[in-house]
Amino acid sequence: MIMNAKVIARRMATGLAIGGITIGAGALLNGQGARMGDAVLQTARHDPANELAMKITAPFTFAAVGDIAIQRPIAEINDPRFQNLFSVMRSADMTYANMEGPLEDDKLVKDLKGMGVRIMTTSNNHTMDAGVEGMFHTMRVLDDAGITNAGTGKDLEDARRARFASTPKGVVGIVGMFSIDPASSPPESKYTDARPNWPGLNPLRVTPYNIVSAEQMKQLKAIRDAVYAHRSEVTVPVAPVSKDEPADQVALFGNFYKVGDNVGSISYSFNVAERTAAVRGGGPNDLDAILQSIRAGKQTTDFMVVAIHCHQNSFAYQAYSHDNHVPDFLVELAHKSIDAGADVFVGHGVHTIRGVEIYKGKPIFYGVGNFLFPQGAVASITNGRQEPAAVTNQTGQPDDREALLTTSRYEGGKLVEVRIYPADLGLDFDRTISKAGLPMTPSPANAQKILKLVQDASTVFGTTIAIENNVGVIRVPAAATASTAAR
Repeated sequence: MIMNAKVIARRMATGLAIGGITIGAGALLNGQGARMGDAVLQTARHDPANELAMKITAPFTFAAVGDIAIQRPIAEINDPRFQNLFSVMRSADMTYANMEGPLEDDKLVKDLKGMGVRIMTTSNNHTMDAGVEGMFHTMRVLDDAGITNAGTGKDLEDARRARFASTPKGVVGIVGMFSIDPASSPPESKYTDARPNWPGLNPLRVTPYNIVSAEQMKQLKAIRDAVYAHRSEVTVPVAPVSKDEPADQVALFGNFYKVGDNVGSISYSFNVAERTAAVRGGGPNDLDAILQSIRAGKQTTDFMVVAIHCHQNSFAYQAYSHDNHVPDFLVELAHKSIDAGADVFVGHGVHTIRGVEIYKGKPIFYGVGNFLFPQGAVASITNGRQEPAAVTNQTGQPDDREALLTTSRYEGGKLVEVRIYPADLGLDFDRTISKAGLPMTPSPANAQKILKLVQDASTVFGTTIAIENNVGVIRVPAAATASTAAR
């Protein structure tokens, strides 16, 4: 075959195809032709569905609790109200919890292991309570104890990366994150420097939109326009209103509003790439980057856990952190996480409990609440006299004292049952300070109260929870798993 000079040049630029095999242009130019003994490597073909499916086929149980802010040893207290819960955690193949803040006493890591905790996330609003040094110290102590931890790191890429723990039945991966909005307190700068090459946590930045009526939107824009009419009175005015501003949205003095049906509710949007790029130096938005981490983690592991510390409320008129409803972005995030390969999704941070959903045969726990929040006492000195101790971290509402311990049981790689064990952190307000905030098996009446709340909060997701012997039970028949997997 004779080729003219133009054809030769074009094929050398793009690579020369010979017998269906492409030889790169660099190989031709560098004289790296095929030699005796060279082999043509075949590209491996992987079924994406197989890569993102759960790969542990042996019977497998995953346990999850929420926030642990451990301050003193408790795991060895010989009280069945503690040990009944801890025995469930210890008997699971893998147990997850959130490390709420820095580990101030290295010896307490023994208690975490004594409870059965094997994997943790470290990304939350208390991550930086002891500064960057405290964050790294906590990570190091957990690592040394064999407790896999995710959600913080030396830079943004490291904080987003999946971490891994081994079990005799397979490798478990985990990705952790913390959702941040402009109203977060402390501000975002406390949690991370927001630049890719600085230490901190894995943030998921969201923007809250207050839902208003169409008439209220007109009034809000009229207020904004009346204020902006004074722009000419200063030498450096704020930017003018964009010509592309949607008719149903407005930004007013740092708050965002959108027209909708449920006035007073809050709808969230994931920050777009342009908005996050301004503070992170470019790159994909938080959501896309996190989903990439989940997908990459699942491809190299057998069982994938995704967890988020989330404080966002669903209503503008609901006091902070007392909201059993699930914010809209959290549902979307959970579904996308499972679509990306997560086998279980765990939410916590709001200090109250939220509903449970079975999505595509995978469990989603939207809010499991606090699990271990010991209380402290501080005595003050007035005129040389010691005053009665004031309780610190004392939660003031009953719903702050309700928590869940969940177990998800799999057989043949499929979810077959979820169990929900209620935990009582002091619902009756009758404990001494030394026991306040510690998880115990509730009284039958309190167990029923907690489980009824979970039942009601889960109905919106089509989840049926039976209550048996003061434990919530979700049975997932094989037919239901197969049908949800097709959704």
